[in-house]
Amino acid sequence: MTPLEERLKAALDARAQTYEAGQNAWLSVRARTPLPPRRGRWLLAAIPVAVIALFVPVLLNGGLGRNSAADPGTLQRQLMAGLTPVGEPVRLDGLKLWFAKGRLGNPQFCALSSGGREPVGSCAAVYLMGPGTYEGSAAGKDAATVLDYGLAKPETTQVRAVTGDGRQIAGTVHRVPGAPGAIWSVSFAAAEQVTKVEFLDSAQQVLGEMPRSMLLGRSRKAKPAGLPYEMAGGLSLRPYQVPNDTQPGATDLEVIWTRTGKEVSSMSLKDAYLWKDGGADNPWPVHVQAEDGVVFGAARPDVARIVWTLDGRELTLTPRPDPWGLKLGLFALTADAREEDRRHTLVAYDARGKEIWRNEPPPERQELGYYGERISDKVVVAGTEDFSFGPVELWFTKNREGTMLCASGGVEPDGRRSSGCSTAELDRHFSSRSTRTSYLPEPGAELAYGVLPPGTEAVTAVTVDGAPIHAQILKAKGAPAAVWAVRYPANVKIAAVSYREKGRELDRVNVWDHSCWETPRQEGAGQPLPGGVSAHLQAPMCLHFWKDGKMLPGSFERLPGTKLRAIVGREQPLQWNQHKDTWYGFALPGTARVEGVSKSGRVAAETVPDPWGHGVAMFAAPVPEGVAKKGLNWPDLAFTGYDATGKVLWRWARAGLS
Repeated sequence: MTPLEERLKAALDARAQTYEAGQNAWLSVRARTPLPPRRGRWLLAAIPVAVIALFVPVLLNGGLGRNSAADPGTLQRQLMAGLTPVGEPVRLDGLKLWFAKGRLGNPQFCALSSGGREPVGSCAAVYLMGPGTYEGSAAGKDAATVLDYGLAKPETTQVRAVTGDGRQIAGTVHRVPGAPGAIWSVSFAAAEQVTKVEFLDSAQQVLGEMPRSMLLGRSRKAKPAGLPYEMAGGLSLRPYQVPNDTQPGATDLEVIWTRTGKEVSSMSLKDAYLWKDGGADNPWPVHVQAEDGVVFGAARPDVARIVWTLDGRELTLTPRPDPWGLKLGLFALTADAREEDRRHTLVAYDARGKEIWRNEPPPERQELGYYGERISDKVVVAGTEDFSFGPVELWFTKNREGTMLCASGGVEPDGRRSSGCSTAELDRHFSSRSTRTSYLPEPGAELAYGVLPPGTEAVTAVTVDGAPIHAQILKAKGAPAAVWAVRYPANVKIAAVSYREKGRELDRVNVWDHSCWETPRQEGAGQPLPGGVSAHLQAPMCLHFWKDGKMLPGSFERLPGTKLRAIVGREQPLQWNQHKDTWYGFALPGTARVEGVSKSGRVAAETVPDPWGHGVAMFAAPVPEGVAKKGLNWPDLAFTGYDATGKVLWRWARAGLS
């Protein structure tokens, strides 16, 4: 049989093996390459989420079925309700890809496929936290080719697929003016064993890679246990036998939802997990999830109707029996899911209309109460009054895990109010940072904040261009510590944050921009050092050491606009590292020789002045064989610096790796 005949036979077999859910219900097999779960959010008892539903006409009155839009134009208008397009769409072999903005300016990525029996599409929040994302995979027109596509960071200029035997298949980067990133695509024969996709910059440097196995999610190593079932909004559901994580050779039955070529969620049918969303003592008879304009899930067989009340609106979900005899009630309803209100009520009814379960947060429930009891007043961050859902407020809570720093205000990429808590590190010299975002007014703004470390007098954010932005320091009544907060334009990149402590010569620097970690090309001769080592200063904040054409470990980062002298002082008179049989670094000016002693042995190096006018002494030298094997970095490690006359210039104990 031809591929077309095989697909037609599979579709007819699937239809013959299931019940008729209604006049317009249908089954078919779709060639999909699922992605790992990304945006799906299960609604847990502890974290209720509400959805403002702007309903789109669907088949089966909220049961199984598909979007009733018969043509791509109608579906696109439905997808774009409340959204504003950004730039021109990218058209690729039955696909239409484009960017849009939500009503709060939050970025959206939209995809519409018109190559199947009916058009399928979605718009979803843009999350670009790595080099790129996989957004989908589709079969080509002749089913012999595959088209993968996704998003890439703005600095990406090339994309390529790489096969298991190392062959490279060039892709295309599509730029859309005004968009937060680029769209990438790569087409290849379906028989190709593509293992990953690589993203490159204009200098041909690999910015990062993404294994194609990430597309496949939990179904990657699973065996299908039934035919796919089509649902509303382009969802497809299929049961799988998934390998057990703890028992080699054993498998567990799961159902996995996919959409536009990616996995969006899964549900275990194992007794230990089934219907346990509310915990073992508070079983939930339903699973409900909102995913990119579709509300879907499953219910126990005794549930005939689910009513989801959202800010006075009622969304009715009607479970239908699954076609595989797994005793599941399945439902899917196309709706514009915008999670802006955290309060909701879920009620399940049996076939007689009797209420059998209800989940309703108490009215007096404290905001973010699941993070513990609030132990401080809320403090308003000045200058955030124009934030969406602003102004931003900060406060502390305490739960069984410890103290938490909480914030409310700003907007998430999917349009929700931004709020949440993170562990408050009260006794560290560096505080982990959190951020809040407002996309409006354009170009938008970011607010970074954190716990003020003990003894800190001032906090300053420094841009990649070296411009300082001073943070405000706030203290709420009852708070266990002060907090710092700094606002900056969304189109400005922060390189690092410095903390000025009373009595210290050196600021403590927390680097955010770790581009120094990326392997650059060795440019020029650099500063020659003993042992075949050379030092290379690279703008705006990096120093690397090279040997035998390879970059040695350690990126000696400093604040942009400052010199290397700014990261050595009386508290730390040298920066250093060791790699195998070589150690290297730089020390305070005037240092002619550096010696180090630890339980593994002794090392020494002569210095040379740096050639860049940074006011430090550079060094590199071989290490003895015993030190090379055991390593120099032990708790008893101590360094001594000598001047040209042999006089001790400085000593530094407890001198761990820089």
